[in-house]
Amino acid sequence: MPRTRTLFSIALVAIVAVWGVVGCDSSMDADAPADISSRTQTINLDDPYGGYNTADERPGFGDPYLLENYGADQANLAFAAADLDTTRIDRRRPHRFLMITWGNLRADSTIDASTDWSGSLCVENGAVRALRTIRFERGDYLLPRTSRTCVEWVSHTKPSFDGILVSLHRSPCDSLVSVGAVVDSLCGEPLAVTFKTGPLTITFTQDELRNLHRVIPVDDAGNAVAFNTLVLKPGDCPQGFLAGQWKDVEGERYEGVFRGQWVSENGLHEGFLRGVYGVNRRGEHVFFGKWINQAGTFRGIVRGRYGRGPDLREGEADGWFNGVWFNRRLLVGGNLRGVWGQGERKGEAGFFRGAWAQRCLQ
Repeated sequence: MPRTRTLFSIALVAIVAVWGVVGCDSSMDADAPADISSRTQTINLDDPYGGYNTADERPGFGDPYLLENYGADQANLAFAAADLDTTRIDRRRPHRFLMITWGNLRADSTIDASTDWSGSLCVENGAVRALRTIRFERGDYLLPRTSRTCVEWVSHTKPSFDGILVSLHRSPCDSLVSVGAVVDSLCGEPLAVTFKTGPLTITFTQDELRNLHRVIPVDDAGNAVAFNTLVLKPGDCPQGFLAGQWKDVEGERYEGVFRGQWVSENGLHEGFLRGVYGVNRRGEHVFFGKWINQAGTFRGIVRGRYGRGPDLREGEADGWFNGVWFNRRLLVGGNLRGVWGQGERKGEAGFFRGAWAQRCLQ
């Protein structure tokens, strides 16, 4: 799929439990330098902030790969579906967001066979609203809506992936028209969501949708489907998704690099993320990076740990990451977590998928 039409590819895949806002990397705590705002950035895995500064950057860090592959999503301009929504959510109501990506998450360039993912997402006891298409190109499109309970699409992938971001809404009791005991009995029934395509059909219950972060392999060619949810209740702090490339490197003082996109809860592009990971002198597997908005304005320094974990489902991802991000004043602004996967062959890039949360002022 043309990478200029990506959203954020989305979707956090298979991470463990709910995270705390602070405290995942206490052994790296240290006194901050008096002023790191304009120091020369030199990667240092033993520095409290990885050697990064808090200065602004060029848009996309001046990285053509980031700008081409993880720039602001323009794909929806080509899909004038009536229910595509570019506004932020009304935080006075609870919202559940589901992001699904299908295809080859590692973007294996050797794959030359097309996979047909045309299908649907249908909801029981509720409604579904399409918010974003992900990496849709010409020939991939949403079908006209015929029901509030289903979204349908036509999609084909080769070495990359497509996807969709939707919001799910449970039917309130007072919206049901009572026609005898049968309809009355539906009042308060929980949501159920069914994803149906040629390679995979699966249903998730409302309980599973509360904290769904899962990727399901479907064949030996590397195709898989990734599911992520975010549930925001009134009063919750802002949350969102992040995703991009995770790649080992050789000949450096660190083990690899990551770079990708920072996205709001309903898919709005909020900037870019770039950093490094490796082992510090204490033997800890750490990562550091920098988050900027689309214009290049500094938003945060990220710091945390990564590793391989027994809680990950076999075949879904290779490891996890968990950390925090700091604002310009070097105060903890929130946290982030996710999973990463290595390339299928040496030298090829893998992927990371994750979520972030902002720490609200008390």
